[in-house]
Amino acid sequence: MRRADALAGHGERPWWWDAVCYQVDVGSFADGDGDGIGDLAGLTGRLGYLELLGVDAVVLAGAAGLDPAAGPFAELLGMAHDSGMRVMLSLDVDPARSDPASVLWPWLEHGADGFHLAPRPDPADAIGAALAGHPDRVVIGSGPGDWHLSFNLDLAVAGFDADRVRKAITDVLAAPGPRPAWAMASRDTEQSRDDAALTPVRAMALVQLALPGAVCLRHGEELGLPGTQRVRMPWEGDRPPFGFSAADADWSSIPADWVSFTAEAQLEDEASTLSLYRHALETRGTHPAFTGDEVEWFGAPPGCFAFRRAGTTLICALNTSPEPVPLPPGEVVLSSRPVGPGELPPGTAAWLV
Repeated sequence: MRRADALAGHGERPWWWDAVCYQVDVGSFADGDGDGIGDLAGLTGRLGYLELLGVDAVVLAGAAGLDPAAGPFAELLGMAHDSGMRVMLSLDVDPARSDPASVLWPWLEHGADGFHLAPRPDPADAIGAALAGHPDRVVIGSGPGDWHLSFNLDLAVAGFDADRVRKAITDVLAAPGPRPAWAMASRDTEQSRDDAALTPVRAMALVQLALPGAVCLRHGEELGLPGTQRVRMPWEGDRPPFGFSAADADWSSIPADWVSFTAEAQLEDEASTLSLYRHALETRGTHPAFTGDEVEWFGAPPGCFAFRRAGTTLICALNTSPEPVPLPPGEVVLSSRPVGPGELPPGTAAWLV
């Protein structure tokens, strides 16, 4: 399972090197059988959305009770692979208390492409031993362990402050060990979010997606949904449950004002948070400037920063100050909010080449 082994046969850049991994809380994503609870059939029916979004891997959370040998998982796996997406499992495996093979092997034998493991130390590399016969499978872990990708929430912890964000980025990239997997899901639990609250969310999304390494998103993050609780995904329509389920149930826990957050509404709005994520993921995956495994920092005004992906022309600039600042030189290819001529507004990030 070691990173050097995983690179063999994949060339210099295996698929997971800069992958976008999209975690789905299965019970809250889409209800396929109409019982009011999300399931694999519902997820399979929404794979077209994930393909449109541009993710590389779907990570199934809430997998307890799912059967890797059952038809719904095989159907999901086949359709995802046909669409060019991998399927991974989010699991809690504690090598200190049990043999990881007993948990991981059933999923490996039925074609799962890897795992996102809960933060458990694995100093003896028991996970690697369990995956020894599957060198092409990928593990995202955190803490001590020989992972392919190291999950971190350092950007989220840093908040919306350029100095703290810069320090978080510098510390993560300087640390020895696996390649980083950046996560930015908001930790607030508010059920509503206005346009002003989305300003830092949108700006930090561009910072996250400009960095070397993989990215971990949670379902609904691309819609700007608040909180990290398992919120039901709002798909379409003008009233709860917004296409999540056809069940006749009490959906009062879903805010009625989420009508503007639905995937349907945001796909039709070029200025929406979903449209920003779609453009960002497409640019990240296709523009030749999104290479390089280090960043180079520029001088910047207080409350701001700008970095370049080493060896490329890509610059990411962030302004967390209350005043507009001059943009770095280059052509703006994407910004979290509209930018004026040569000016980066407050609360805004931009990509330039």
